[in-house]
Amino acid sequence: MTTPRELKYFPELSELPVAEQQQRLNNAKAIAFGPDNRLQRWRGNTLLFGLMFIGSVGFMALIAPALGLSQDAAAIIMLVVVLPAFFVLQQRRYLRLIRRALQQPEA
Repeated sequence: MTTPRELKYFPELSELPVAEQQQRLNNAKAIAFGPDNRLQRWRGNTLLFGLMFIGSVGFMALIAPALGLSQDAAAIIMLVVVLPAFFVLQQRRYLRLIRRALQQPEA
C-alpha cells in the first residue's frame, strides 16, 4: 500500500484522483521490483555495495592517514558522511526504478 508521503515524489501523477495515483504507483512498484527484474536489482545492489566498500577502504587506508586523522575521527566521518550518502543514493535509485516503471506503457 502506498502512502501519501510516497506520492509526493511523483508529481507526474498529481492530476489523477488519489485512488488512481495509489493504484498506478502500486502497479509500478510491482513492475519495478517483481521477479522479472530480480537479477538487475541484485547486480545494482552488489555494484553499489562494492563501490561503497572500495571507497570506505580507500578513505580509511589512504586519505585518513594522509590527513593525519585518528581512527576514531575517520570512523566518525565515515558514519556522518558515507552512511547517509549511501542512504540517499539508495533512495534516489529506488525512486528512479519506480519512475521508469511508471513511464512504461501499461499492458
